[in-house]
Amino acid sequence: MRRSDLPIPLLLALCAAGIWALFATAPAAVVQDRFLVVPWGWTRALGALILAIGGVAGSAWLWGRSRRPLRAGRYALTAGTHLFLWTAIATTFYPVIYLLAVSFNRNDTLAGSLPREGPLWVRAGILPDPSTVSLEQYRKVLSATHVVPYQWIFVAVAVAGLLTLIFVSMAARAERIPGHRADGYRRTAGFVLFGALAALVVSIGPGQFYTVAADGTRVPAASDRTIVLFIRNTLLVSGMTGLFAVAISTTAGYAFARMRFEGRYQTLLTFVFVQMFPGFMALVAIYYLMSYLDLINTFTGLILAYSGGAIAFSAWIFKGYLESISPALEEAARVDGATRWGAFVRIILPISVPMLLFIFLLQFINTYSEFILANTLLIGQENWTVGIGLRNFTTGRFDTQWGALAASAVLGSLPILAIFYSFQEALTGQYQSGGVKG
Repeated sequence: MRRSDLPIPLLLALCAAGIWALFATAPAAVVQDRFLVVPWGWTRALGALILAIGGVAGSAWLWGRSRRPLRAGRYALTAGTHLFLWTAIATTFYPVIYLLAVSFNRNDTLAGSLPREGPLWVRAGILPDPSTVSLEQYRKVLSATHVVPYQWIFVAVAVAGLLTLIFVSMAARAERIPGHRADGYRRTAGFVLFGALAALVVSIGPGQFYTVAADGTRVPAASDRTIVLFIRNTLLVSGMTGLFAVAISTTAGYAFARMRFEGRYQTLLTFVFVQMFPGFMALVAIYYLMSYLDLINTFTGLILAYSGGAIAFSAWIFKGYLESISPALEEAARVDGATRWGAFVRIILPISVPMLLFIFLLQFINTYSEFILANTLLIGQENWTVGIGLRNFTTGRFDTQWGALAASAVLGSLPILAIFYSFQEALTGQYQSGGVKG
């Protein structure tokens, strides 16, 4: 450590002492409306945050002044900004922490009696009480789910594919497997994993959700016990909608980007004009059309309704993406003898994989969390999606089942998290490098 760096630990020690003094001199907590309240507690917490940011920024400034004086101010600003941003990110995860806490709570209420012993943060209700952790809510919402024996094969294949992905990734990082071979293994394991999961989703049916009465007869499960069925329905609808959106947007976007035809400009303006109106304005028309086609309470009707709304936005996005790609790629392919369709399939689609995945995920997420249209077209409980199923927990005769609602929400969010994590590399990959022959 340089002699000029000696003020840095002194500054950090002073800031730490100030933070300790803010909390050590806080007045005694009082009980107000069943909650333990510390007077001016949030003001002291804000003061501690300011001291922490000031200490980190000041330390960065002192460190920069001893090495690169002209950049000392930039170092201080960067360090202070990073600490503030990390604090903001941690704050955004606060509702998620409480959602998980409620899902692991023994009772079905949103907030029970606070503990009288333990850390102040727990006794004040700021952090969940770890003594109430239980799997009761998950057992309750999954109690009526019965897995058919052959479906365990799909589960085993999916687990094997997942473990293979993890093992190959770890081996590639340790340089035990060459990079090109690891990519092939990962690709194969990914196909196996998602193929097994797709087969599992398609094979699940409403008949697998029941309870057994005292006389041995099967009773269809209540809606608060069929969250797995709702997740299956949502995955099926959202997945098909995403595939339709990709198929429609690629062909329509390519036509608008590469071809010149009568009415092209007017059609693009119509797409923009349609986006100005919220989707719920078409509910009456969509319901009448689906009723006329006898598609009410069917996945087909809901998928067609979702896909129709995806045409304009997805096609416009893909058109803009294609306009950033040089036509020289297609021209070179056509010189080599490819047709326009062949150039589109063999050249455009492979280098557009990141955009296609983006369009798929965009439509998948939009339909996964959509509620109004699904609630309008789906009537039977066996066809409900996750949004409608979660709404059912809040329409009880006497109270809301907060614990079961939180557990079901956590289970319903797992597919979205898995899909994002699985496709993050493909979304950020660059597939155009070396695409044009020199």
